Amino acid sequence: MRKKWETAGLVLLAVLILALLPSSPRVMEVTGVWPSLGIIYKGDEGVVLTFNVTIGDDSVLWLAEELRRTGIEKATFFLDPSWVDRKKKIADQLKAYGYDIGIYDLHPARYEGLSEKEMDEHIAELVAFFHEHELSPDYYRTADGLLNEEVVRRLREQDLLVVSHEVTGEALLEEEDQSYNGAVVSLDVVNDEKELKQRWTEWRSALERTDDLRYVSVLELLASSDSKIKLLE
Repeated sequence: MRKKWETAGLVLLAVLILALLPSSPRVMEVTGVWPSLGIIYKGDEGVVLTFNVTIGDDSVLWLAEELRRTGIEKATFFLDPSWVDRKKKIADQLKAYGYDIGIYDLHPARYEGLSEKEMDEHIAELVAFFHEHELSPDYYRTADGLLNEEVVRRLREQDLLVVSHEVTGEALLEEEDQSYNGAVVSLDVVNDEKELKQRWTEWRSALERTDDLRYVSVLELLASSDSKIKLLE
């Protein structure tokens, strides 16, 4: 009987220890993000590099390797599901290099007219597709503008943070002597490797005009300020 009580006591102790241990961090639990409903587009400190990938194979690999070669370890690649389906090995390489992964949705208009349940089902299917390809997306972006509040809410329910941007690749080349500290920069990857090399050289040159340039992750940008998301009415 004594052994039974000792065993029960040990089991209870183990349960209590597990309950007190900190759980694995989730994107949604970052201080200052939840429950504010909004779309990330800027912060105060650092620059977030984000790349939109819908085409490309050698060019995408070159970019990832160039980032690593030049010591840029933090960037987010927003991947079109169709591209992932075609280029799984390259997507795996992005993951192996440690870059963050987001979903790049080219057809956000599909949400129009959907019920909450239908939205949830569609988002769950997108996430499941990435998981089937052994990718864990934390972020979501559309190709043509912001989403309405209900769609953002449904995405947040499934642990996806919506990330827009403050600066595009075109804007980088148009604005002179501009500081981009705090910006989320959105850059489109092209299929032609030579063209992408030229674009990246120009983009990086423009970014390096920022004093004390430091590339950060989306979560690090979120932690830099309370003015980090565009709130929705």
